[in-house]
Amino acid sequence: MLAELGISDGRASGAGVSVARTSEVRVGESAEGARGPLPDGSGYACRCPECVDAQWNTRRLKYWLAARLLAYGADEAEVDRRVGDIPVDVYWRVGDREYAIEVRSGALDRGLAQRHTDRLREAGCAGVLWLCAPGYWVAHLPALGIADFAPPACDYLIDIGMLDAAHSAVALPRREPYELRNFLEGWVAGDIAWGYRDTTTGGWASVTDWEHHTRTQAGVIARQRQELVNQRTTLAVSRKTVRDKQKQIMKLTARLERSAESTQEHADALAAAQRKLADHHRLDTSLRVTIGNLHQTINHWQLITCCAMMLIVTLIAAAMVLR
Repeated sequence: MLAELGISDGRASGAGVSVARTSEVRVGESAEGARGPLPDGSGYACRCPECVDAQWNTRRLKYWLAARLLAYGADEAEVDRRVGDIPVDVYWRVGDREYAIEVRSGALDRGLAQRHTDRLREAGCAGVLWLCAPGYWVAHLPALGIADFAPPACDYLIDIGMLDAAHSAVALPRREPYELRNFLEGWVAGDIAWGYRDTTTGGWASVTDWEHHTRTQAGVIARQRQELVNQRTTLAVSRKTVRDKQKQIMKLTARLERSAESTQEHADALAAAQRKLADHHRLDTSLRVTIGNLHQTINHWQLITCCAMMLIVTLIAAAMVLR
């Protein structure tokens, strides 16, 4: 195992191994549980076995990564190297493309890790990989979740962070663990890459799976685009129908207004006729009353005339009798 790591001695070996970076809280890692090194750089100040083991496991993983990268075809791989002025745990290069690997055995601060990743990319790194404990942050960073940092024979297994399209039309989280050595071999060969599987989360998958994922998404986009075109056509037809209905409504409204005006004119004429009828009715009533009065006057005069004629006849008869 030590030969695979490229280390010739044990945990306390001082053969050119620098631990200068352990004196600070590591970028992207929670400050909880951070320990300062001893003055001689031999370990954590608290001297607890857990911290010493964690430090040893982390450094073993870093040297194992460098050895595996060189074995799989990397032109250069170095532990505790700087990219520009930014220290990284493992630096490796293939051709003119530079990469960085950060190893964190604890929880990651998502914001700090993302800013550190952006800085490394601005410094020229074509890719950045975070090896960390499993957690929600893995899906939001170019990271892989490793549950056991001290496996036997350095058989590191990736619990979360890998995607495949074996059981779906799109890339989904892999159901079974994936060996880290196989991932490194595919990454160096360019067969594995990181990408977004949706708007917020991503993961690592083979180029073939990404092609399948992209092809599926392209089909979905084309179908949605056609649906959008159909919806736009339907919307245009609906808008035209609405405009036609609006024109009809405007025409009907104008007709209603004209009908209302005509109705008002008819109503005014009817009111005037009703007023005239009322006037004629009043005139008729007054004439009827006048005629009735005249009938009474005529009757009175006829009665007077009859009485006068009877009186005259009586006088004539009396005169005749007296003669």
